[in-house]
Amino acid sequence: MVRVVVFVFLLSSVSILVNAQNKVAKGRIIDAESKQAIPYVNIGVLQKNIGTVSTESGQFQISFPGNMAPQDSVVFSHIGYKTITYSEDQLLRLDGDIQLSPASNLLQDVVVKPKKWKNKILGRSGKGLGLMHYNFYTFYEKEVDDRLGKEAGILITNKRDCFLNELQMQISSNEFSSLKFRLNFYQVKNGIPTEPILPKEIVFEIKDGFVGLYKLDLTPFNLYLTKDLGDVAATIQWVESKKMRPNSKYFSLYSSLSANTSFVSRPKSMASWETSKQDLSLCFISACD
Repeated sequence: MVRVVVFVFLLSSVSILVNAQNKVAKGRIIDAESKQAIPYVNIGVLQKNIGTVSTESGQFQISFPGNMAPQDSVVFSHIGYKTITYSEDQLLRLDGDIQLSPASNLLQDVVVKPKKWKNKILGRSGKGLGLMHYNFYTFYEKEVDDRLGKEAGILITNKRDCFLNELQMQISSNEFSSLKFRLNFYQVKNGIPTEPILPKEIVFEIKDGFVGLYKLDLTPFNLYLTKDLGDVAATIQWVESKKMRPNSKYFSLYSSLSANTSFVSRPKSMASWETSKQDLSLCFISACD
């Protein structure tokens, strides 16, 4: 499995805002033991396009449509913590902070025997002719912040044991002074991401509207991808942004058409996954046996 060795305005309770169209729950998420705020928690309704991500200070706001069934599950999920669920009614009636309990025994040491490692690229490293792009936000999507948690990435078929040393992305457009993404890895079943397999979260920031080849050093996290995992999905998830201008919304990566279904995405934290035949310009520089 992937293993990691290293790796205002506060609300005191969940409150409810109700209008004729929807219901809104908002509040704060904290660690049940330390009582510290937990940033970037995934929040969403299972298999539905309803969800968000908590802020760096643990605050969240989620809107429920008027036709949502009261018994639908609202899931709170974060790497390193036990997942909890509420029905819509339970969440709207809750008094106090949402508390997540740390999950135990997640970290495992990596034991590496001396061997000769070979450099390998997992994913698509180039931008090709630069004619195709994947936009995280399209012209028709009105509000960027309403889509927090949007996620996109690639399926990786790996038949070797590999250390992932560097993430590389070819960015084709960027209208943000600051963008924070979470790097996620999932097991894959029938071509669809399932369970997350990173025990510690990796959040990185892209600053000052950077465009071009972006590199993120992964060596401090000691990410080890084993061949017995089979196919895995590697994605980046939008968790926070600061616009350059009030109408900024575009951030895109180069892509190309593919003969195989290697691209996966979902519009919200707990929404259903979508796949398509395209290659995203996202890869990992690796050392494999």
